[in-house]
Amino acid sequence: MAWQITGTGIGPCSCRVSCPCELGELVADQGWCSGVFAFDLKSGNIEGVDVGGTKVVFIGDWPSGFLSGNGKARLICDTAMSAEQQAALESVLSGQKGGVFEVMGTLVSEVLPTLTAPISFNRNANGDIDATIGDFGLAKYSPLRNQAGDVTRLLHGAAAFRDDVALGKGTGTKFSPPDMRSWESGGHSELMEFDWSA
Repeated sequence: MAWQITGTGIGPCSCRVSCPCELGELVADQGWCSGVFAFDLKSGNIEGVDVGGTKVVFIGDWPSGFLSGNGKARLICDTAMSAEQQAALESVLSGQKGGVFEVMGTLVSEVLPTLTAPISFNRNANGDIDATIGDFGLAKYSPLRNQAGDVTRLLHGAAAFRDDVALGKGTGTKFSPPDMRSWESGGHSELMEFDWSA
């Protein structure tokens, strides 16, 4: 096994609930798409490099929709991360090492240099998660629930890249990264409790 990472991630984007890309649509509901995947790694090993306890954010912009490709992306790594850990995570999140991120490499045509910033995650008893990424932005997830209190889930989405997605609201999410679009969430967010490897 070349790599394995476990942890929690949230993925707010500029679209309204639910993200049309996950349902196979090629054009986002605003005609363009911006979003993040913010990862809080519980444990991880990438070809001998321990990445457990690290935090990293993938941020991307697409001119039409996520599935239409031709996107621009970059990583933001927590300032507590070592250069070795950063290089290892760059290789995985760019799709170079295969696995769940491999498809991302086909949807991004321009990769900007990695930035560093303090990254913190806060989770409350209701399941709400806020991730603060330095001065670049704030990512939010608040679970959508039915009348019984169960979290709303998307199972086997047409293009979700995961079999089970916990849907939520991302209202309050906002990003202004350099050399990329400034945006706010239209309402969509999602939660990933992941154990990925390749």
